[in-house]
Amino acid sequence: MSASRSAPPLHYSSSQALLDAHLQHLQKRYGLALWMITRLRENNLHLLRVSDKHYGLEPGHRIEWERSYCIRMVEKGAPRIVTDTREEPVYQNAEVNHELSIGAYIGFPLLDSQQQLFGTLCALDPDPQPESLGTHRAELEHEAAVISYTLEHALREAQQQRLTTFIEHPDRCEDTDLPGERGWRDMFQQEQENCRNFGGESSVLYLQAAEEADSLTIADSLAALLRDQDSVAHLGNNHFGILLTDTSMPQASRVGDRIRDALNAKRMLVRLRQETLSLSPEPR
Repeated sequence: MSASRSAPPLHYSSSQALLDAHLQHLQKRYGLALWMITRLRENNLHLLRVSDKHYGLEPGHRIEWERSYCIRMVEKGAPRIVTDTREEPVYQNAEVNHELSIGAYIGFPLLDSQQQLFGTLCALDPDPQPESLGTHRAELEHEAAVISYTLEHALREAQQQRLTTFIEHPDRCEDTDLPGERGWRDMFQQEQENCRNFGGESSVLYLQAAEEADSLTIADSLAALLRDQDSVAHLGNNHFGILLTDTSMPQASRVGDRIRDALNAKRMLVRLRQETLSLSPEPR
C-alpha cells in the first residue's frame, strides 16, 4: 500500500496575509457577516483588515469613533459579545445604527506593546445570533491577544524595512550619499503600503534650493533636523524629497518651518511643497 502524500504546510507571505486568514477563520468558526481589525487614530476607526459578506466595507474605510459600538465597549465597559443588540440600550443608541444594520456585535480591544489601545477586533451581523456565542469570550480574548501581537510584530518589521531601504538602497547620490530618484520612488511606495496596512498618516515635503547652493550642507542640515524614522532623498539639482513617517499635515508644516528657518540662517533660500500619504476614504 502506497503512503498517502501529506498536504504542504501552510505558508503566509506577509503579516497582512496572516491576519486575513485569521479573520476568515474566525468568521468560519463563530459566524457573523463582518469581521474587522481596526486602528484608532484621530477619532476614527481605520479598517485595516476586513472579511465582509454583507456590508460592503473594505480596508481603508473609516468609522467615526464617537458613533461606533467599539467606543462603548472600550470606554463604557459595555458587553463585548452581544447576541441581540435590541437588548442592549447602550448599543441601540449608537449613531452608527443609522448607517449599518447591526443585530449582533463582538468587540475586543487590541493593545500595543505599551498596553495602550491600538484599535479593536470586532464583528457585526445584521441578524441576532445564538446565545451560545456568549460562551466563547475567553477564546475570543485569546484571539484578540494573538492579533495584537501580530500587529506589533508587523509594525516593528515595517520600521526596520524603512530604515534598511534608506540606508542600503543601491541608488545613491554621489554628492550627498543619500538615496537618489529610484531610491525615493521605492521609499515612497513602501510608505504608501505601510499607510494602507496600518492606518497610518505620513507626510512628504519637497524642498527646492538654488542650483548654486551646497547640496551636502543641505543634506547635513536635514539630517540634524529630522528623526531616525524619517527619510531623505536627493532628486537632483538641489531638489530633495523628505518622508515624514506618522506625521500629519499640520505637524509636517511645523517641520517645514524649522527646516526653512535653519537653512535661511545659513543664507539658503528654499521652497517647500507639502503632500500627505493618508489613503483612507472619508469616515462613515
